[in-house]
Amino acid sequence: MTSVSEVQSLLRFLGSAKIPIPLAMSKVQSLKEASLTTPESLSKAPLPTLQSIFGDEKLAKQVLSTAKRVSKKRNSSSTSETSHSPKKAKTAPLNPGQELSPADVEASLALPTLNPSDHDDIEADISKTILYTNRAPLVVAFVVQLTKHTMPTQPLSSRLSLAQAVMSMGAKAKALNLGIQSGKTAEDEGWGEGQPSVRIMGRKIAVMRRWGYDWKNNGQGQADQDPIKQEEGGQELLQTKEATSACPGPKNDIESQETIKGDPSTPPHSMSPNPQINQHPTESDVYDPPLWALNLETLSKTSSYYTTPTSKTGLPNGLPIYDPHSARNYMLKSFATSTSSSPPPPSPAKTSKSVGLAKEREEKEHNLARLLYALDLLFTSWIDVIGPEELDRRAFGWYSRVRPSVEAGREGWGGKGDVRLADLLKLRR
Repeated sequence: MTSVSEVQSLLRFLGSAKIPIPLAMSKVQSLKEASLTTPESLSKAPLPTLQSIFGDEKLAKQVLSTAKRVSKKRNSSSTSETSHSPKKAKTAPLNPGQELSPADVEASLALPTLNPSDHDDIEADISKTILYTNRAPLVVAFVVQLTKHTMPTQPLSSRLSLAQAVMSMGAKAKALNLGIQSGKTAEDEGWGEGQPSVRIMGRKIAVMRRWGYDWKNNGQGQADQDPIKQEEGGQELLQTKEATSACPGPKNDIESQETIKGDPSTPPHSMSPNPQINQHPTESDVYDPPLWALNLETLSKTSSYYTTPTSKTGLPNGLPIYDPHSARNYMLKSFATSTSSSPPPPSPAKTSKSVGLAKEREEKEHNLARLLYALDLLFTSWIDVIGPEELDRRAFGWYSRVRPSVEAGREGWGGKGDVRLADLLKLRR
């Protein structure tokens, strides 16, 4: 059986050969049956065989010539690697097919936390904390903790991806509004039409379902699933401005109550514990599948299959998604301590730069832990009283009340200011 990573690699290759994504997806099974799933095997295939699969001589020649070029590069690379010294060999890149298990992916994304046993009064410590940051990472932190309560079936990787989307889309819209950028957003240009979507803090996010991502059971039970079935989430990516006509798919998004599977007549929210996605699970799967937030801006700017730089993070190479690692790293470095709360102690004259940077990094991570803890206290106090939908609706207002104050207009773009965690705690029920 062809593995998921092999299918992904095949799709990436077909994209590099300028094969339209809908057509590439439809030919995967035929290529598998013909044992033509790698550039090496395709480079040796007779042209008539490829022509019979793709139904077009021009496309068949594109695939064959690209396969030969890629195979030649790989052979040349393999030859040169034999002459490398052992020291250089250690820095060779990982095998592109090497991927982490779902459990390892989630573990790699773990965020800093506070241990109540390490604090005499954890809320008092949080109340005294004043952060110095800009607005964008605060949005990311809000969404990560908000979706923990409004979309409890989503893993951390999904929540980070969605948070990055909310922040990036908001920044794009603001830049256009201020005249810092020109043109239209990808959504306004029609990209993502027909994609499933969710609404978070008032913003509509196009998403892709991650079929087969069994993060709760450490990947157990996935071996018997067909890789094509697991790639169905990837096929949802086809419902975009250019691909819809070539590969018809569902036209309804969250507003039109499209179902994941099953009977569209089922009343909305009748089974799903996650009202953020207006779609109805069936059979024994009463939980929504994990999601990726689609980066429509990237999708609108690429004419071929988009590839991410590495697979060692466990991300699905070839899909223009909002990277959860980017969201995590952004938060880790964004929350300094404000000098309004306490002036920074003078640095010892002989303190090395690396030691100073390490302390600064540690302080920012601890501040992030305090912020996430405060947000969790806020959302926990309200969720059982007002429910997920109302909690999501109120979240932006709460964010607006505590976000840094910056100058209006262009002058305030990217500006930083203070965020008092005591103000967050005051918003609790």
